[in-house]
Amino acid sequence: MTQSLLVYDGSTDLFRRAAETVTRCGTDITPVPWESESIQAFLRAQFEEPPFAFILIEGESVHVGEAAVKEALEGLDVAAPVARLAEQVYPTAAGPFGRLVHGRAPADVHGTFPLNEAAKAHIAPLRRVHTIPVEPE
Repeated sequence: MTQSLLVYDGSTDLFRRAAETVTRCGTDITPVPWESESIQAFLRAQFEEPPFAFILIEGESVHVGEAAVKEALEGLDVAAPVARLAEQVYPTAAGPFGRLVHGRAPADVHGTFPLNEAAKAHIAPLRRVHTIPVEPE
C-alpha cells in the first residue's frame, strides 16, 4: 500500500503534536507540514499556486478541504456519520477557525483531484520517509 500524506499547518506546536498523535495511532498516514519546501514544491506542481488548505495525498488522488477531512477521518476509522458531519461542517467552520488559529483562512479549494505527473516526482520521496517532521524545517 502506498503511504498517504497529510499536509497540515506545522507552524504551531498544537498542530505538530496532533500530527505526531496521528502517526502514533498506527495509521498509514504520514503527516507533513505545509511549510516544508518539499510540500511547497509539490503544491506548486499540482496546483500552480500553493493553497493553504487541509490536504490528504492518497494513492493517485489529492483530497483537499472538506474531501480531505472526510477521507482522513475514514482512514482513522472514525465512524462514517461523524466523518460525513465533519465534511459538512468544514466549509462553514474552516474560515473562522483558520483565521483564529492559523492567522488566515484556508483556500476555498475542495474536492478530489488526480495526482498529476509533475507533482508525482515531488511526492515520491516523502512517501519513503518513516519519521515525521514534527519540528519545522
